[in-house]
Amino acid sequence: MVQIRKLFLNDIRNIVRDRLLLYSAFLIPLIIIIFTRLVVPWISENVSPIEQYYPLLFMFIVITIPLMFGFVLGFLIMDERDENLLTVLRVMPISRNTYLLYRMILLSVLSLIYILLFPILTGLIDIGFIDYLPVALLLTFLTPTLGLIANIVATNKVQAFAVFKTLGGVFYIPLFAFFINNDLKYILGIIPNFWTFMALDKLLTTGNQEYVYLGIGFCLHIVLFGVLFYLFNKKN
Repeated sequence: MVQIRKLFLNDIRNIVRDRLLLYSAFLIPLIIIIFTRLVVPWISENVSPIEQYYPLLFMFIVITIPLMFGFVLGFLIMDERDENLLTVLRVMPISRNTYLLYRMILLSVLSLIYILLFPILTGLIDIGFIDYLPVALLLTFLTPTLGLIANIVATNKVQAFAVFKTLGGVFYIPLFAFFINNDLKYILGIIPNFWTFMALDKLLTTGNQEYVYLGIGFCLHIVLFGVLFYLFNKKN
């Protein structure tokens, strides 16, 4: 517990010291929330009525939150990898896997808090907390997923930026499913957050949970996380 507290304090110092990480972890999500709360309703009232697209717009915007925290997670791990901290942890009282899980849980919890507050703070959708919680948890999985993929594929920060940009685009692709009116849309199901979007859409349109979508989503995310965690440990 003492080691975890020290790691937590060190993480806060690293984030505060690095302007890019500080902006990504705190400032940018707040800007997104403020923009969505003020600008989107103004556009709907003064430019063109877009209320019918609020659910789709909500999905488009809310996914940026776990992606931003995945960016922060990826760079924190990369910094420590470059400083050989992951190697040193092999002989430290705290195990390397415990350290990595702590790091991913910390950033994921911060991501989850923003995601849970997003409907309330933006007003784009009206949804109950209990109904929204499974979807929020699925969205949160993108944070460790992105962080791990970046550290598996990239060998330096320049490559990591390219990975983040590419994956950011990939995780938006499932939104195109809402423009496909037949079962071909399920081809996009290979991207895990497809099932998150489908579950949220079902909830917003019918008021009922779609447990099949949620179940598939959780299974895909958990399996993907396990594979990525194994590959990361094998590489590092």
